[in-house]
Amino acid sequence: MRKYIWTYLVCFLGVGSMSGQNDMSLEKAISIAMENNYGIQIAEKSIAIAENNDTWARAGKYPTIDLNGQLGGNLTNDNNPASFLQGSYFSGALGASLDAQWLVYAGGRVKIAKEQLESLVAQQQLAQKTQIHDLMKQVIQAYNAVLFQQARMDVLQQSLDLSYDRYRYEETKKDYGASNSYNIIQFENAIYTDSINLASQSAQLEVAKRNLHLLLNEEDYTDYAFNERLAVSAEPLDINKLKEIMSEENYTLKTLSMINELNALNTALEEASRKPTVSLNGNVGIAENAFQFYADNPMTGEPFGLLFSERINGGLSANVNWNLYDGGLRKTNIQNAKLQEEMGRLDILEARAAISNQLDILATNYSNQLLILQLADEQVALSQKNLDMTEARFKNGQLSSLDFRNVQNQYLTALFNKVNAMYNLMLTQSEVDFLVGRFG
Repeated sequence: MRKYIWTYLVCFLGVGSMSGQNDMSLEKAISIAMENNYGIQIAEKSIAIAENNDTWARAGKYPTIDLNGQLGGNLTNDNNPASFLQGSYFSGALGASLDAQWLVYAGGRVKIAKEQLESLVAQQQLAQKTQIHDLMKQVIQAYNAVLFQQARMDVLQQSLDLSYDRYRYEETKKDYGASNSYNIIQFENAIYTDSINLASQSAQLEVAKRNLHLLLNEEDYTDYAFNERLAVSAEPLDINKLKEIMSEENYTLKTLSMINELNALNTALEEASRKPTVSLNGNVGIAENAFQFYADNPMTGEPFGLLFSERINGGLSANVNWNLYDGGLRKTNIQNAKLQEEMGRLDILEARAAISNQLDILATNYSNQLLILQLADEQVALSQKNLDMTEARFKNGQLSSLDFRNVQNQYLTALFNKVNAMYNLMLTQSEVDFLVGRFG
């Protein structure tokens, strides 16, 4: 019965969960995540709004024209003896007018306002690219976390297979009287231990998959098959080249540079307030008036008729405004704008120094991880050699089952060390790529 249990564990934990699944790759994960990410979709709408606002009309270059209409009437009953008209009368008017305003000269403010609108479009586009950049890092790390947990599963599966092989070997020896129940119990215990570890690791793998699923933002959970294996490019870093890329592509520096450009435009706008503005105002209107006096004409004895009159008017004016003195407020605003601009430049220098230092730390960590991976490879090779030698001595009856298990655990530890070293190197690589701006 126990043989069937071991076989079931191997099939269920090892390959059973991989059947009937959709394959997942890193490229596919990134594509799905970018398509479904709400932040990126919102950023697209923000870009569209900024592009809609980026017009000369919003900057104030073109005139505005208003059409106004008027309809009114008054009914009056005046019994004042001093009034020119005594009695009841009606007066009404129907009219329309066109009013136009045009800022002819604004001291360069219109051009600066248009440049601000263009910068806002670029700012929204950069914000979207930053979100994509962040998302790609998260997906890459989450995807490789799945491969990492899967690699640990493979190591534990390998240990379980080895324990099961030793168990069957001992049972065969017992059939021929060359082994005993004590040795068999030791390997049974090893199988149980490896099976528990494998089941626990399966839960860790499921957590990693769920974390990736959260980033993919798919409505239904799909238990994808990850056919790739954890792999890293164990090559040294060119720190000087990376710093050159960082200076141009780092998204923190890009954002600060964009803010500084807006600060410079704000300074120019404050300085433009020193110049006068010239505006034109024009209007043209037409009105139809009606008047009815509710009384009899003393000359004819007949009621007064409804009287109509028309009025057409037009006008054109120019207005010049030049603020010569405002108590020093304008000078203060200009000084503050320049100080804000200088603060922005200092922010860039500070951020550049901090990011450069962070890159140096990552590069040092990367070099250490490369060394650890190299040592882990050598440890695995040595542990494999030791395991082969131990297995040969065990079959010759020179070592006990406990000795064999100890060497097996050493081999298991060496494999875990290598997997951990590969994963840590991958994380460091992704942090370097993220810092210098290679994603997106």
